[in-house]
Amino acid sequence: MGAVRAPVLAGQIAIPLLLLAAWQLVAMLAGDFYVATPADAVGALDSDWFYGSLGATLFAAFVGFMIAAVAGLWIGVTLGLTRFWGKVFEPVTLSVYSIPKVTLFPIFLTVFGFGLSSKVAFGMFHGIFPILIIAMNATREVSVVHLKVARSLRLSRVQTFRQVIFPSIYPSLLTGLRLGFSLTLLGVILGEMFASRAGFGYELVEAITLHDMPRMYGIVATLVVIAFVVNALLMRWEQAAGDPRSDL
Repeated sequence: MGAVRAPVLAGQIAIPLLLLAAWQLVAMLAGDFYVATPADAVGALDSDWFYGSLGATLFAAFVGFMIAAVAGLWIGVTLGLTRFWGKVFEPVTLSVYSIPKVTLFPIFLTVFGFGLSSKVAFGMFHGIFPILIIAMNATREVSVVHLKVARSLRLSRVQTFRQVIFPSIYPSLLTGLRLGFSLTLLGVILGEMFASRAGFGYELVEAITLHDMPRMYGIVATLVVIAFVVNALLMRWEQAAGDPRSDL
């Protein structure tokens, strides 16, 4: 396993370095009016606004993601276990999931108001669907024999979920959580761009308006790093859950 991991790890390290080098090259060719260099982008982050905006965005994304994870898991498992309601709500869920959600933001703004509540709700609305859909489909694949055994042992619903359903859907659920986080972060950024005076989304709009290229590219790069790190951690967790030999 170690002989296989070494080239993979080298490739995973090389790709960000190559992208960074390509960014530097494009910045040199295009000029700083269009593209800031990586050094200028990092330098622009050394300001008072950075940590406050970073904290506001991460807090909203964390709250929205937690709500999306809990609600998506509960609704998905419920629909997966009930054939009738699953068939009723599945086409509705998939249809809403396919809607460009930014078109619905005025409704969120009307209901939740301007500020933290609207961007948390909008982020949650983005993130809940992949978690819900994957949890629902994974629950449908739970062995009927296992569920019958749970009923014969007179396990409560909570015990059945903890001892039968959750272990069965766990690997698939991690995929849903990984996708859900990315979409939650996207929803929060969009919410900050349209209806907030704090966070990276708001700062991004300010940078674009003022044509502050270092600040704009610094924000984008920070968001890419956040998404990359969280997804890498969840993917590693997902791989470990799906392959018991991953730790050997």
